[in-house]
Amino acid sequence: MGLKKIWLNINGANRMVVCDPKSDSLADVLRRIGLTGTKIGCNAGQCGACTVLLDGEPVRSCIKKMDKVSEFSRVLTIEGIGTPEKLHPLQQAWIALGGVQCGFCSPGFIVSAKALLDRNPSPTREEVRSWFQRHHNLCRCTGYKPLVDAVMTASAIMRGDMSVDALEAVPNENGSIYGTRYPRPTALEKVTGLSEYGGDIALKMPDNTLHLALVMPKTDHARIISVDTAIAESMPGVVKVITARDVQGTNYASQPQTHPRAACNGIFKPILCDKKISTYGDVVAVVAANTRQEAREAAKKVEVLLEELPAYMTALESIRPGSRQIHEETPNLFCMSRLQKGEDTRTVFPDAPHVVSGSFYTSSQPHLPIESDVYEAYLDEEDRVTIQCKSQAIYGVRQQIAAGVGLPEEKLRIIDNTVGGSFGYTMNPTGPAIMAVCEMALRRPLILEMSYDEHMAFSGKRTASYTNASLACDDDGKIVGLEYHTVLDSGAYPMISTKVMDKYCRFVGYPYNVPNADAVLQAVLSNHSFGVQYRGFGSPQAYMTSESLMDMMAEELGMDPFEFRYINIAKPGDLTVNSYPYRDYPMQEMMDTLRPYYQEAKARAARLSTDKKKCGVGLAWGGYAVSSDVDAAEVELELNPDGGVTHYNSWEQMGQGADIGTLTHTVEALLPLGIKPEQVRLVQNDTAIVPNTGPAAGSRSHYMVGNATIDAANKLLAAMRKADGTYRTYDEMIAE
Repeated sequence: MGLKKIWLNINGANRMVVCDPKSDSLADVLRRIGLTGTKIGCNAGQCGACTVLLDGEPVRSCIKKMDKVSEFSRVLTIEGIGTPEKLHPLQQAWIALGGVQCGFCSPGFIVSAKALLDRNPSPTREEVRSWFQRHHNLCRCTGYKPLVDAVMTASAIMRGDMSVDALEAVPNENGSIYGTRYPRPTALEKVTGLSEYGGDIALKMPDNTLHLALVMPKTDHARIISVDTAIAESMPGVVKVITARDVQGTNYASQPQTHPRAACNGIFKPILCDKKISTYGDVVAVVAANTRQEAREAAKKVEVLLEELPAYMTALESIRPGSRQIHEETPNLFCMSRLQKGEDTRTVFPDAPHVVSGSFYTSSQPHLPIESDVYEAYLDEEDRVTIQCKSQAIYGVRQQIAAGVGLPEEKLRIIDNTVGGSFGYTMNPTGPAIMAVCEMALRRPLILEMSYDEHMAFSGKRTASYTNASLACDDDGKIVGLEYHTVLDSGAYPMISTKVMDKYCRFVGYPYNVPNADAVLQAVLSNHSFGVQYRGFGSPQAYMTSESLMDMMAEELGMDPFEFRYINIAKPGDLTVNSYPYRDYPMQEMMDTLRPYYQEAKARAARLSTDKKKCGVGLAWGGYAVSSDVDAAEVELELNPDGGVTHYNSWEQMGQGADIGTLTHTVEALLPLGIKPEQVRLVQNDTAIVPNTGPAAGSRSHYMVGNATIDAANKLLAAMRKADGTYRTYDEMIAE
């Protein structure tokens, strides 16, 4: 079928578009004419990022084919709701109430919310939540409460029950914005649809840009016999098929293992596989073509001849007697650690009057950002291989891929695009490594846009865990011993598993006083997805075990779970299960604060319970370590001619607030100068421009970047300070 010309009324203006009515979606057409505020996430109608109003009705435009759109239909996108100079109350409320984090879902939510308020100017919170659920609006960052808050506030403003002035952020009396609702610097472009994510940048690359498509054999474990690219290379638009033969370095991109007991260095994940496939999602080749469609069609024609091998899809399978070694150079059980504290539990447990035991499992989990992976690569003005992507560790990635691709670090440049969510998986360096290899082979601008299912296959997951554990206590309910044996399923490559092992060891039994403990922890390879960082990695696995045991023991004793935890909570002088002092001891005070809320919740659950429906209250403790044993963060502060400052750092902005965090720290640290927020310019996340601030991971950034900012500010203030205690101006600094 040929193309079709159709007139649409888009954001109040009649516009003519030309499309393929069968293959083009409404989202495709809108983005092609420059309205990139309509985001495409899942491209399957499930996430709602692409929501627009079609004749007043919210529709998921990624699945609305153009042959289903009538001529002169009215289409309203985020760009038609408000502008930076004249925001809609919904956009203002989204900014003021924390509805914007990564921001990828924000346009779809705001458009959907407008449709709700057009119908119902006074919705209840339950009606707002039901509306978003019914229209498939999903968010991975906020937990939804700020989004409902924003709709309720906007509806009050639109009804005239509240002034928009109430949303204005007011600094503290001393000029600080710490602890205020000062808006995130990047929020404005996100709520207006003007923020450009990887897919938006891809639409605006130069005309000579090539598109890439990955060749990922759909198998979990196989030996590669041959890779035949002849047919693919002869297809229309194909420029080259890149394989391992084109890699100029070692062809490895992995996170090294530093654990003293690890039986490997961890650096054996291929950038492009040439000998074997170790997990579903391994890449053997990349097709470069003039268009994305041509590249993807040709990728289907790369012929990969495989010898299938046994696939061990859990760690328990891979360590059974008779299982084959997945990697020649590394045993499947590649690291084992032992923990002992206090007395020998073999003598403690037999004497304990109460013992509970169980087996506990935490699954491999996908990160599920709304935005899939998109990469750009090109040679910059200094002939550096430049990769634009989303990454939580731009300097770490550069370091981890340099030897693998065959370039010195200074010839690699990593730039963070605006990020539509990460939650840990972009610590993995394989994607940037593939882009660098292809750029070195082609020396042309490149784009790789993964489909959502490709992204899911390609990316790492949370490390799965298997634990057998027992807890012992005396008749007074005091814990006397803990034993556990944990197997961590690292997947096909070690990556961060030994770090997860350390975290698990540290946080099982946290924050209780466990005087005696004995444990074995094992890190094991399988053919499942490899484990990568994922929000609090190590802690969720640990708490599944120890918090379950706490509830089981409370039930064994006939004691309230809150009270059992309370009498065992750590107090000053107590040590963690791995014999470290607790850094702080606020736990008993926190439980005292929590007690009335817990009791009220129990009473409410009792009132709501019936013979057919029982309600209850659960509670669990959690904690995490800030930073790591050895850490560093660098920032730079520059005094500007107008008296303001520029802050340079690589605090990667994942939606968690690296922008507002940097701004807040800077204003706070330079209070003696009276610096206002609007006088601070942020330059972030480009290895060619900013210093190495370290990864946005491990709960470290606020602490490390904050202290680095204080240090830089103190040095700047010292350089500016006159003998009388006042400060030199920029011009006075230059003159001296």
